Amino acid sequence: MCPRCHSAQVSRSRTPAIRDGLMRWLGMCAYRCRECNKRFYVPAKIDRNLRRERAWRESVEAARDASAAAPKATVRTADPRP
Repeated sequence: MCPRCHSAQVSRSRTPAIRDGLMRWLGMCAYRCRECNKRFYVPAKIDRNLRRERAWRESVEAARDASAAAPKATVRTADPRP
């Protein structure tokens, strides 16, 4: 979540800079907000948890989409006529 605008639309920032290398060595990861373009750092441990959570959310959505696209099974009942 962006510290400036509180948007959840953030992504890893991959801009190569000396400061990024130093911050990575200190255990911080660079992120950039897609809404307000603010660049900020989060601890690497939180970064790992964010990536796991995002991957889990995407897999749940993919499974939900696949089940919605699958044809529904029809249940046949016995014919009540003799």
